[in-house]
This record gives sequence, C-alpha cells and structure tokens, in this order.
Amino acid sequence: MKRVFIILCSLTALLSCSKGLGGRVDQYANVGVPDPITVKSVRSTPGGAIIKVDIPDDDRLKGVVAIYERNGEEVNYKISRYVDSLRIEGFNDTKARTIQLYSFNVNEERSKAVEVSVTPLAPAIQTTGFSLQESFGGVKVHITNNTSHSDLAICILKDDDLSDKGKALKDMKWEEVTTLFTSSEDIFLSRRGLEPKEAIFGIYLRDHWGNMSDTTMAVLTPIEEIKLDSKKFKRANIADDNCYSLSETNYPTSALWDGSGLSQIPHYFVSTVEGPSPTWLTIDLGVKARLSRVTTLPRIGYIIYGGGAVRDYEFWGSMAPTGETVTPTPENPYGFDDTWFCLGKFIQAKPSGYLSNGLPGDITSEDSQVYNAGNDFEFDPVQYPRCNDEVRYLRVVFANTFTTFEYGHNTSNRQVQTGEVTPFGQVIE
Repeated sequence: MKRVFIILCSLTALLSCSKGLGGRVDQYANVGVPDPITVKSVRSTPGGAIIKVDIPDDDRLKGVVAIYERNGEEVNYKISRYVDSLRIEGFNDTKARTIQLYSFNVNEERSKAVEVSVTPLAPAIQTTGFSLQESFGGVKVHITNNTSHSDLAICILKDDDLSDKGKALKDMKWEEVTTLFTSSEDIFLSRRGLEPKEAIFGIYLRDHWGNMSDTTMAVLTPIEEIKLDSKKFKRANIADDNCYSLSETNYPTSALWDGSGLSQIPHYFVSTVEGPSPTWLTIDLGVKARLSRVTTLPRIGYIIYGGGAVRDYEFWGSMAPTGETVTPTPENPYGFDDTWFCLGKFIQAKPSGYLSNGLPGDITSEDSQVYNAGNDFEFDPVQYPRCNDEVRYLRVVFANTFTTFEYGHNTSNRQVQTGEVTPFGQVIE
C-alpha cells in the first residue's frame, strides 16, 4: 500500500508541473497576451450590428471575443482568428451600446479591451407588420415587412369571454391557441380546427432572444370550413375541357371524388395517352361555395415522383363558364373564357426538395411518406386575390406530369394518373 501511495504522489507532482502552469494540463506556458484587434467598420442591423475587425498578425492570437449585456445577461460572442466580422444581435430597442472587444490566446488570456459603440436599428419585432383575421376553419395571420427575414414566432391567444373586451392584457382569460414560425418577408399563416364561435383573439411576435412585440387584439369569428359533399359532384363536360379517361369503367373520372382513398381499379383516374398537355377537366360542385383549399391524393405507391403522376397542379374557379375560348394571355395562358379566375398553382410536395433543374432527384423515405399521404394546397389571397370568391365550378389543370416536365409537353406519353381531388370551404347555397 505504501508503494502505491508513493507512485500516486509522484504522478500528481508530475501532472502539477505539466506545462508549468500550476497544474492545468489544458494550458500552455509562456504564450503571452496577444495584440489587440483594430475596428475597421460598424454597420447597424435590426436589433444589433456587424463589427468588422482587423486581425493582427500575431501567432499568439487564437480568436476574438465580444462581451456585452443583453436583457440583463452577459453575452460572450467569439470568432476565430480566420474570421473578420462579429455579429452583435438580440437587442430590443435602438439605444447605443458599448461593446468590449478582446483578442485572446490559447489559454483564454485576453488583450487590452477595445471599446466600440453600436446603435442597433429597430428590431424585427418592432418593424414587422402583423394582423389577424378570421379565416376558414380558424384564423389567419398576415406577416408583412419582415425585410431582414428574421426568425419570428407568432403567438396566438384566445379569450372566449367577450365581456373581457377592453380589459388590461394581464386581466384577460388568455389561453394559448398556437405558435407559428416564419422568416418570410410577406406571408399568410393559418391556424385551423377552431370552432366557428366569436371570441377575442390576441397576437404578438417573439424573436429568438425572447424579445416580444406589443399584443394586438381583435374580436373574430372563424369561418366554418367543411369538406364539400362529393355526392353532389359531377363531371361538368364544359366544351373546352380536354382531359378524358382512358376507360370510364376502369379509371372513371368520378374516382377523383369517390372518397375511397384507394389505389386499385376503379378508384383512381387515368387519362388517355395521346391527350394534350397541359390538360384539364371541370367538376360541377353542385353548390355555390367559397373554397379555402384542395387536398389531393396520388395513385398511391405507383411510380412515386415519376411517370404520369401529377407534378404541377392549378385550380381555377367559375360561377357560369361558357366553354368559349379567348386569346391566351400571361394571366390566362390556356384561353379560358372570361368567367374563370385562378385559385392557385402548386407543386407536388417533396420534403427533400427538387434539383435545380426541377427534377425530383433522389427520393427519401420521408419523400415517399409525404407523397403517398397526399397534398394539402391552401389558397393564398396575396398571390391570388380572387381565390376565395364564390364558385360553382372547379377546373383542375394538370399543368405537368413528371414525364411532361422532364421531356416536354410534346412527349408521346402525356397520360395523367392520379387519385382524389377534395375541395374544402364554405357552402353559400
């Protein structure tokens, strides 16, 4: 036992002398404090600044650290010696701040401080516009002017007690509805699944550092959203329709709305091989409605992201189509009669993304799952201002299959193979 003790003591002494720095084996002796950096420029940004520095030619220097206070806490932001810019961020106002800059060595020993003053621009939570409006099945947020593309959380609250209107925020009976996230400059975001019942809604923005905007309130009644009754649907057979089934027995047009969710004969639609491309057909909804979205199903599990599966969808609406054709325009490239208006244009969802040339490329397991689960295409009134107008007829345009996208509209096989098309919205009459 005495011998073991002596060995342990010897090892401890050896480690204590390692590097000659009082026992810390992660430090190096006689490194020396590096030279301080020089500030080249300061550029204000929303909620912060970018400080560009000159890194001295000093082998002792490992990196640069900026030290400052944000929301009552000290922040240490480091860069290596091979980077020349420090991003200061997360302030909730435009007050001037003093930032301490240090160069440091491998032992974290710092140079003399270099002070620099920064004056942030107004943060995104103050400059981004946001509004809340009633929507189909819930409420819809409109985000505008997020020009810095900051990551923002949109927090939606609800108070069912209308007598609370006019009370202070802290006295409201708030319940959290949802939190949505975006970095887009201008976007609509929806929260569905709410009762069509009048309530007080609140909304505020929160950024990555916990800074929050003011809360705005509105009394709203979510618009009832239902799946339209497909038993009332029928093929409209408008004169200018050009998409027809290869066999109405095996691949009937009605398979587009039979609600089966199946992909065996006769529960999916297949068009003729030699039909035109793009191609379209018209569904008489049997009611007058305002549409909010359309869900689609493919021919499940068959040539995923390939062949005659639909890549590009368009949906158009009309109250009373004539079937006449007009001179095509950029807004109406198909020459539909003037009663038609576009509800939206969409691409088959693919989580891993398409290649730069638009082809699908590799297909992941998540891609396959999303493909077979179908799409949920929500109409966007920013892009298509008439998308929620009243319609009786829904025209489904198969703008491209994966084959026609890859080989062109003049390819010999212009067949479309797809499953269901299911519209949602509000029935007017």
